[in-house]
Amino acid sequence: MRSILAITVLCLWAGAATGHYMTKEVKYADKPFLTKQKAILEIFQHVHQAELHTHLWDEQKSFDLAAYKEHFTKPAVVDEFLHLYHHGMVPMEEIFAVYNEYHREQAVALFHLFYYAKDWDTFYKTMVWARFHVNEGMFVYAVTVAVLHRPDMQGIVLPAPYEIYPYYFFNDVVISKAQHYKMQGFHGMKKAADGVYSAYIPSNYTGYYVHTNAEQRVSYFMEDIGLNSYYYYFHADYPTWMGGKEFGLMKDRRGEFYLYQHQQFLARYYLERLSNDLGTIPTFSWYKPIVTGYYPYLRYYNGVPFPTRENYHNGYMMEKQSVVQEITDYERRIMEAIDYGFIVLPDGTFVNITIPSGIEYLGNLIQSNADSVNQRFYGYLEKVAKFFLGGSFEMYNEFRAIPSVLERYETAMRDPMFYQFFKRIVGFYYRYLDTMPSYKYEEVNFPGVKVEKVEMDKLVTYFDNFDADITNAVDVEVFDETTMKASEMKKFGKMAHYQGEDFVLYARMPRLNHLPFSFKLSVASDKPQKAVVVVFIGPKYDQYGNVYGVNANRENFFQLDHFLVDLVAGENVIARNSQDFSWFVKDRTTYFDLYKQVMKAFSGDYKFPIDMSEAHCGFPARLMLPKGKKGGMPFQFFFMVTPYHAPEVERFTGFDHTVSCGIGSGARYLDTLPFGYPFNRKIDEAAWFTPNMVYYDAMIYHKSETEVNSVFV
Repeated sequence: MRSILAITVLCLWAGAATGHYMTKEVKYADKPFLTKQKAILEIFQHVHQAELHTHLWDEQKSFDLAAYKEHFTKPAVVDEFLHLYHHGMVPMEEIFAVYNEYHREQAVALFHLFYYAKDWDTFYKTMVWARFHVNEGMFVYAVTVAVLHRPDMQGIVLPAPYEIYPYYFFNDVVISKAQHYKMQGFHGMKKAADGVYSAYIPSNYTGYYVHTNAEQRVSYFMEDIGLNSYYYYFHADYPTWMGGKEFGLMKDRRGEFYLYQHQQFLARYYLERLSNDLGTIPTFSWYKPIVTGYYPYLRYYNGVPFPTRENYHNGYMMEKQSVVQEITDYERRIMEAIDYGFIVLPDGTFVNITIPSGIEYLGNLIQSNADSVNQRFYGYLEKVAKFFLGGSFEMYNEFRAIPSVLERYETAMRDPMFYQFFKRIVGFYYRYLDTMPSYKYEEVNFPGVKVEKVEMDKLVTYFDNFDADITNAVDVEVFDETTMKASEMKKFGKMAHYQGEDFVLYARMPRLNHLPFSFKLSVASDKPQKAVVVVFIGPKYDQYGNVYGVNANRENFFQLDHFLVDLVAGENVIARNSQDFSWFVKDRTTYFDLYKQVMKAFSGDYKFPIDMSEAHCGFPARLMLPKGKKGGMPFQFFFMVTPYHAPEVERFTGFDHTVSCGIGSGARYLDTLPFGYPFNRKIDEAAWFTPNMVYYDAMIYHKSETEVNSVFV
């Protein structure tokens, strides 16, 4: 929404970030939608308990998948799945690992069943049957990816990953305490006014019990459950095994987005490191001991602990020389492709990557996704490297796996080696970008437009407590719907029960947050025209207190916003609040509250909203700013107003942007600017400081929650 005055004040409610669009529009669910939403929430309850819901158990008994074959748009997917099913699937209770080729083959076959189901009825019956007949982890993964990619599931809210599988997000101490509550009859739990018993279990980060290295100073960032959920969903939106014209992921510039996304992770992580006096991200050698260890203190549902990596872990000397050789071969081939300017195809021909669109080919190649033009030769660098760095084991049973935290998307960002490894990957990215010529003055300048002034509120960060529903961490009594009163079903449906009582267990942890802030740009324009505003935050000084040079610092900027404005001739004041930044989302509603809302909506006592405020494809808003320091820490913002370049496909074509992220639509992005523009190329300072850009110095103050809640901030 825009209001244009003689001196224009633009309060921009919705823009498009270079990756995601978060609208403030809201729709409300009807009964068919609520039916789907309720079923999805229930199917993810206590996934390791076979007969949790008696009505689901009874329903699946009468379902014959082979006889239902014609209810799929591609009937062959039923034969494909049943062939694997009859020859032996990953057993129940085994750990599912998407990097395991046998596990992945079966998960993809299961996904195809869900994706090609003709309608909701077929999807539902197949899902309920699979809930009791396939490996639990595989089931969760396949349903998640299917819901995110089926057009008829737009707007469906999946439970947060950390509430489906608390084991992957909360350490063993928290899980053990939750199970103690259950085993001891919930002694000490309090009954709320709504008749539900609840308990709050304190949760902390790795290093709380054992401090193993300096990297744990930023464990609150690396282990943030919102950050790790975002990374999990990123790979559910763009699975490496999914590709081709049917899914259209290449239309979203998936290869370029993969590289840019990880560059942004590193930039944001580096800002947090500076806030904790850690400096640049360390490097490592494949041939030398890995200095940084990691003790995740996590365990799988079946009791197997996640593998650990001690400080100075010497993987090269532990019979993994062949793995190192494979890794270095892949790295060499990738660097040669960048340096030669072409990729070798399987038939011996070449793809030129010296043009700007070459970054898409390179990104797909490095990730080794299904749109890579030569997986065989350029290999599976990320997969093999994570196996080596994570400290996991070589398994000789194809159905058995014990993935390290690096080998799970839900946990990968917890490990400091994630950032050290991707520093190498992003190094390839910049090796390629640096082959491109620097932008000329006329390519970054916006004739007739000048940023005259910047105003910004005081920036304050703090830690506040966040509660996550971890009830799925404990096994509960079977829900026998035939014995439940109608009033109970209407009020809470099928919540966790113990001795006939509803209960919910929460993990309470401190998470980084910040006070909302606003900025105002005073922009002069010589004529009415459309423009795009890009906003970044980066460091002012390095770890030694030296001022960063412009070009040396370009890799360290984290993008905050990217939005469209209508400029008028004369003075324009562009006002923007941090709560409206484009690709950030608020904290997820807990499973317990979400389920209550659905049940109330069914009874007509509540309007269930469907919007993008908690979209799975959004970055956690609470991590927008680095922690800073108590006395203030200097950072710099970068503001730039650029011409608007409309995309070839009109934005939001093919999906409802009110409820969907538009994955695979090719219509997600605001404009045609390269990701990271204008920092995506080497900077020629002689052509850099144009009137339409400005650096703005700002201090970030870190306060206690008590100080924040007082008037003396």
